[in-house]
Amino acid sequence: MVIIKCDVLVVGAGPTGSVAALYCSEYGLNTVLIEKNDNIGAHTATRVDSSPDFGLTEIINELGLKTENLVYNSKWHSPSGRSFTLHSKTGEYYFKRGPDPDSFECSTVNKAIKNGCKLFGGIIVEEIIKDGGRFSEVIISQGAEKIEIKPEIIIAADGEKSIFHKYVNKRLVHNRVAYGVTGEDFIQPDTSEIYFDVELAPGGYFYIVTSLSGLSSAGIVLDPNKIKRSPERYFYNFLSEKTTIGDKIESTTNKFEGERRLFMLNRHVQDNLLLVGDAAGLIDPLIGYGMMPAIVSAYYAGKYSVDAVKKGGYEALKEYDREILTRFNRKMSYVFNCIFESLDDKDLDMIINMASDLEDRTDVDNLLVRLSISGLLYSSIVFLENLPGSGRLLAKSLKSLCRRFTFHK
Repeated sequence: MVIIKCDVLVVGAGPTGSVAALYCSEYGLNTVLIEKNDNIGAHTATRVDSSPDFGLTEIINELGLKTENLVYNSKWHSPSGRSFTLHSKTGEYYFKRGPDPDSFECSTVNKAIKNGCKLFGGIIVEEIIKDGGRFSEVIISQGAEKIEIKPEIIIAADGEKSIFHKYVNKRLVHNRVAYGVTGEDFIQPDTSEIYFDVELAPGGYFYIVTSLSGLSSAGIVLDPNKIKRSPERYFYNFLSEKTTIGDKIESTTNKFEGERRLFMLNRHVQDNLLLVGDAAGLIDPLIGYGMMPAIVSAYYAGKYSVDAVKKGGYEALKEYDREILTRFNRKMSYVFNCIFESLDDKDLDMIINMASDLEDRTDVDNLLVRLSISGLLYSSIVFLENLPGSGRLLAKSLKSLCRRFTFHK
């Protein structure tokens, strides 16, 4: 059996694991990266993912991460067809995902390898060994060969079904399912588009994004508890009912689909184990953004791992958990997710109409807490409070609803 000692073992070579491996190798740690698939990015078909720039720019610039676009316009469509365009100071990054050599995960892993990171693909984790509270060894097999890895620190970036979840308390909160297609030039690359319709996209939304190269993705995100057919059927039914959207979705090259399990962990650090990205349950429960929490959590997992190794103690790893709890206020996201699920098409029309009207009165971008329906709800409350009579009563009702869900969660 081959024995390898390293400072950091990163489990999973998706977006999260690739960034963690890059950071650790960039700052001088002996880094090993393992991936169950033979090829990087094989777990997903080619697509474009997006995420708002909540702390991404500094990380992208520092590590030289590959992006496809940075847009400042987001167009929100109500069920009746009215739209609201948010011209934001906070940009939205696009990332190419999948197995192509120029995808985000492939390009990031290649940079890590150039830094000296050792990559093992096509592996199976055979055994995880603990010495007291510390994770001391991970035994893997690669074909007929067995390898014993002895890391100082483990970064778990192996997704929502992480093999390390048996060591932490995990509470399932919700699920999301998605289906979409990738192609060329669906819309102009300067604006993302999101469509809301309770009947056509139960518990979710339809979106379209296009990168500067023309690479485009369109998809539907749904609540699996509210649908009666496959996500694919909902996707194509949406296009048939909204013909102006269907006309945009031409020249497709592949499809993608999947399910996300949204959960919460009691902690993100256990001794010398750090959980990051999807493995840490850091997916946004409302809009479903995954790249921003993936990159940010991987960056800080790498940062505190470097501190721990170079300062010779694991106390620095505890800072990672505090960093995650500070940066990701997931409780409020779940609150607004509950509120969003209680809305019908008339409510969505009202909210988007109010946001559109509010744009003429004030700087909406300063009011939005994040690029999600939660921000629109907040804007609507502000707008209603400035109206006499029934408007103020409705604002009071929305506030009461927010407090009720906060107490619930």
